[in-house]
Amino acid sequence: MTFNTSLRSGTAPLPAPTMAGQALSPTPDDTAMLVRRVRDLLSPHDLVIVPGLHDSGPRHWQSRWHALLPSRRVRQVDWDHPTYDTWVQGLERTLAHCRRPVVFAAHSLGSILVARWAMQQARIPVAGAFLVAPADLHGPRARQVPGLLHHFAPAALAPLPFGARVVASSDDEWLSASRARDLAAGWGARLLVAGAHGHLGNASAVGAWEQGLRWMAEFLETLPSTRTAP
Repeated sequence: MTFNTSLRSGTAPLPAPTMAGQALSPTPDDTAMLVRRVRDLLSPHDLVIVPGLHDSGPRHWQSRWHALLPSRRVRQVDWDHPTYDTWVQGLERTLAHCRRPVVFAAHSLGSILVARWAMQQARIPVAGAFLVAPADLHGPRARQVPGLLHHFAPAALAPLPFGARVVASSDDEWLSASRARDLAAGWGARLLVAGAHGHLGNASAVGAWEQGLRWMAEFLETLPSTRTAP
């Protein structure tokens, strides 16, 4: 597990985006090569995509990844009125089909679900988690929908029993800079800053999100059971 010991609580903004986010826009060939790299690195794992509140629409990066990468996607009975008990059942229904160590690609409330679930189970082997824009259950945006997310509170803040990355944008109404630092530090995860992409959700228009694919590839290379792409 990679620990970012420099993360601290505070009101300072997130640092500038990681250099990967400052690269030139990738060409279709670049994206195809990146997808092949991630697919190869995923070969020892089952990738499980965990959407958040209201599910991820067809233009969401999670939906694009599900189409591009071998993966399983969590399905929930009710995406709009979540409770932890029902959502964890949906998560475990998906995990029951996995035969290899799991790598999660979770978003928003899905990230909170994965973190809390991880603290309460030891049966299913998990290699790592890529936790994007984890929702702040007590932040200003969550307070605008009172009662909707309270079933998931409080968010687990103990070190995760597997490697993890937390990805945050610099202008996310669901996740402040200080809360992003707190969650990453509490989970023992490295914090990656994606720049100004809002909640990195349905409205963010990041396409297949090449920056995220690149970070996922770099993360997979740190996992013990992952073979390095040629």
